[in-house]
Amino acid sequence: MTTIFLDYQQLVMRAYERKKANNTLPHGLMHLTPAKLKDECVKRCTKDVSRRDEKVIRDFCGDLNESRSYHSIIQRCDTDKFRPLVNYLKGKSDSTEEKNIELLAWLIDFRDRPWEIGKEISGDDDMDTEPVLNTAPGAGGVETTTVGLPLTGDVKKDPVIPGEKESDSPKTGRRSTKTLAAAVMLSLVLGTGSMWWWKDKSGDCMYWHEDHYEPIPCNEKIPNTMIIALDDMRLKGFRKITRPDTITYQAIGKVWYSKINTNIEYFTSGGEHPVIFGRQLKPITTYIIEKHILTGVIRK
Repeated sequence: MTTIFLDYQQLVMRAYERKKANNTLPHGLMHLTPAKLKDECVKRCTKDVSRRDEKVIRDFCGDLNESRSYHSIIQRCDTDKFRPLVNYLKGKSDSTEEKNIELLAWLIDFRDRPWEIGKEISGDDDMDTEPVLNTAPGAGGVETTTVGLPLTGDVKKDPVIPGEKESDSPKTGRRSTKTLAAAVMLSLVLGTGSMWWWKDKSGDCMYWHEDHYEPIPCNEKIPNTMIIALDDMRLKGFRKITRPDTITYQAIGKVWYSKINTNIEYFTSGGEHPVIFGRQLKPITTYIIEKHILTGVIRK
């Protein structure tokens, strides 16, 4: 799909968090300070740099002098220029400039860099989108219980035919196969009818209800509630996490958050905030987990 810059930024950040969780980040990104980040850029310049990456370096440092090499530009670049990106990666700021995201994409060797208008980016090679949290020890050796996040669809069991029992007999096996085939055909017919009934009943819109989206006919109104176009993926798989204390380091790359004043909310997918329209959710970071989640678990 064609990706807007906010989508591109989320993909870059997800790739960064994934590499961080796997301990595959460059040294300067593992131990974040403006000086170390600058040193990492200088080291990165010893490798081949494409023309597009060279433009990223020049834009970041604000030096468009073509007579200077990109290596020289990075060395002359003011160390303080790296501070906003450091603060953003540590979760100390909620936003950062586009040039900082592009520099990060270059440093982590993000495949689909840089962002361009109309460019299609999947990000499949740079992230793991499985929205499941596993049990893992928290900070300081504290054991925390994790939550299994909602999947994008219900788990369906194999059909069970009433009155039939499992048997290794060939005759019983043939009868079971025929019965199963008939049951499948009946399920398809009934399922198709149910699908059309649900579509007619639910309409093509949805609204946010406490911690998830609910389908609703587009012509129905709810006081003080925004009705938006139906999105099957968000309807089935987008949830607010109501037990933040169950989140561990395994959530990196799988959980997003929004910090509004002192209030932090956590969600199972990225994109736009379900209530505050125009506000984009951010991928959860180690800093957020340690400062706002594990600290509370330890106190308890």
